[in-house]
Amino acid sequence: MYMSDKKEVDVWFPEESYCTVETRTKEGKPVVIVIQDSLKKFVFKDVFGWNLSIVFFLNDVGDEGMPSGNEIGIVQDYCESLERSLNVCPEKPNALFLFRETYDGVCHVVWRVHDAVAADAILQKVIEENRQPREFEYEMVYDEGWELVEWYIT
Repeated sequence: MYMSDKKEVDVWFPEESYCTVETRTKEGKPVVIVIQDSLKKFVFKDVFGWNLSIVFFLNDVGDEGMPSGNEIGIVQDYCESLERSLNVCPEKPNALFLFRETYDGVCHVVWRVHDAVAADAILQKVIEENRQPREFEYEMVYDEGWELVEWYIT
């Protein structure tokens, strides 16, 4: 069940900065993670207490499960479009991009969300209208302390 709290909160957002981490799965396959590391210093974590996790299933992958050709570009462009939909008012964003993790034929993207009801409605509409470029599944879980993403922001 999603909680919607209508109180107005003034939030300061740090200037965006990103880092890339390259690692390997337990099976030895490559993993590439792009993290918005400026959120490590974000002090309003409780305002964005919902963890929106979307896993895209890639179509064009090489031997080690990494995207080939323009595959990651297709998903990245779609995620940017989805983020614009989630953040109708850029001055008061509803979702903050945290990371994109690509490995073994999937691209896992996580946003931190303020209003889960609004974000869920957007994703349900995408599914109903079949507007996604790749199959995906998503989960939204309340995680006020950001424990689910702790590894990415430490």
